[in-house]
Formats: sequence, C-alpha cells, structure tokens
Amino acid sequence: MLPDLCKYTIMNKTQMTQTLQELQDFMFDTMASQEMAVDWYCDRFEVNATDEVIDFVLDAHDAFFGN
Repeated sequence: MLPDLCKYTIMNKTQMTQTLQELQDFMFDTMASQEMAVDWYCDRFEVNATDEVIDFVLDAHDAFFGN
C-alpha cells in the first residue's frame, strides 16, 4: 500500500471564492498578518500555497484592511 504522499490539494478560483467569507471572518477575529492569513488558509482548507492561492489570500487581506 502506498503512503498518502499528497495531503493537500489545489483549489480552483470558484472554490477559493466560496471560502472568502471564512477567510474574512478569521482576519476580523485575529487581525492576522498576511503570512498568518496564508498559513491559516492553507491549513484550514488543506491546500498548497501555490502562487494562485497566495495571491488570492493577499488580495483578500489587502481589501479587508484597506491597503
């Protein structure tokens, strides 16, 4: 039996958008830094920190905090 080598998956843009409210709730509750937001998002939704995911989270962070 092969070990589970890939716990994390890749999300498409629709799936990322559907998780936006939960990300915003986390940022509101914690006032998380950009790095914390990316780490939390990847852990919470079990996704890899691909360029697309990082860009999505950082854009959401900037919009949420008015940057």
